[in-house]
Amino acid sequence: MKMKKDYKIQLLIFAIGLVFFIPFLGQVHLLDWDEINFAEAAREMITTGDYLSVRIDYQPFHEKPPLFIWMQVISMKIFGINEFAARFPNAIIGIITLLVIFSIGKKLFDEKFGILWVLAYIGSFLPHFYFKTGIIDPAFNLFMYAGMYFLAELSYKQRYTPTLKINRELVLAGFMTSMAVLTKGPVGFLLVFLAWITFWIVNRKKIKFPIKEIIIFSIISALPIIIWYIAILSKSGTGIISEFILYQIRLLTTGDAGHEGPIYYHLIPLLIGCFPASILIFRAFRKQVDDGDRQNSFRIWNIILLAVVLIIFSIVKTKILHYSSLAYFPITFLAAYTMYKIVYRSLNWKISSTILLWLIGGSLALGLTIFPIILMNIKLFLPQITDKFTNALMQTPVEWLGFEQITGAVLFFSLIIFSIFIYKRKFSNAFISLFAGTAITIMLFLPLMTPKIELFLQQTPINFYKKFVGKDVYVHNVGFKSYAPYFYSQKPLELSKYHLRMNGKDFETWLLSGNIDKDA
Repeated sequence: MKMKKDYKIQLLIFAIGLVFFIPFLGQVHLLDWDEINFAEAAREMITTGDYLSVRIDYQPFHEKPPLFIWMQVISMKIFGINEFAARFPNAIIGIITLLVIFSIGKKLFDEKFGILWVLAYIGSFLPHFYFKTGIIDPAFNLFMYAGMYFLAELSYKQRYTPTLKINRELVLAGFMTSMAVLTKGPVGFLLVFLAWITFWIVNRKKIKFPIKEIIIFSIISALPIIIWYIAILSKSGTGIISEFILYQIRLLTTGDAGHEGPIYYHLIPLLIGCFPASILIFRAFRKQVDDGDRQNSFRIWNIILLAVVLIIFSIVKTKILHYSSLAYFPITFLAAYTMYKIVYRSLNWKISSTILLWLIGGSLALGLTIFPIILMNIKLFLPQITDKFTNALMQTPVEWLGFEQITGAVLFFSLIIFSIFIYKRKFSNAFISLFAGTAITIMLFLPLMTPKIELFLQQTPINFYKKFVGKDVYVHNVGFKSYAPYFYSQKPLELSKYHLRMNGKDFETWLLSGNIDKDA
């Protein structure tokens, strides 16, 4: 009977994932740079028939390994080369993620904890939103977190069975981490490894230093990407390795591509972007008396992982929002831990948590209400916009339905319902109302607002590029970096600058002033 009940819960989670993650995936164009970057690499794999190499503008692209690109290729083979296909892999990763965290939560605590964790993940802004994008990080993060989970299981077993031989947890940890490395590079190993070493330092009196396990784990983690590099070395030469290493150093030491920020850059997006889960994590930092050793151990693992992510990406000079997205796992776990202890154990709810939830949630609700109203009446604000380019963008004609501000109302209403249930001490109903309301807010915002926002940001140039699909002309952007001309004009191999003779001139100079052989 229990297995049958678990099956029904998993089926429900699967259905919820389908409803929240699949709709509207192809409603807006891919966003420059990252979404278009990865989708273009997949398109060029299909165009060239070379599925081993990652290319942009048909030249080797040394910054990213191929695993996520392969996922997009499979999706494009099924659905065609379009936005839906580029984002579909992450929707599936989202469903898998919900099932994985439910399974981990049920194993370590019980199915109630697993459900609360799923609720926290799908009902927090950025964790939910990222599964509707075409970027690498959702798959990358899932592999890393799965690797960390198996290391946590390994460490727990080693504590009570010191003579434990190589087992499945170590192999699975290495395999999952290897998939992370094959998705985005060595940082996939670094973050998991640092969390492991930090956990050992904290528990060094209870666990011996796992030198043999570290060696085996490192070998397994590195093996797939080493095989891939060996396979492409014969085609691209040794330059690919040096360029990849230089890229990683550049990210660490400089604000690559203008992405710089203060040392606290990731704190605010995680606090606001992971609302409401981020508000509930602080009560989880202290051990509760009814925790078992395995439960407390995994709680510590999550606190360590959160700290590692924040420290590493605060040090790294290049600051991009999704770099710290691995933190979504420990944040939602710790939020679920707090909710579980309040609903099913003896942890008391604090009025300060209600105040903080209203402070941030109320501000978000107000912003979601006012933002579309401002855009609907943007002509009133045009005289105050002195930048000519921005002023021109804001004059883009947009058709409004007139009720786009409903997203803010939904969030505000969910906060009211939450507060009523908190007052009545019906905590389970309170948390369901809060996180379900947030999930519905996100689901409504994407179809109602993102197409309008995109009109202001990039739709005009993308529509321009799309006019030249199948036409024998050069399409090239001048004065700014973009991958959109490649993907949206479906640039063929023969129009790549790397396949042309320009008599020693730079490609852009040749297009502007050279003896070109076709329109540009």
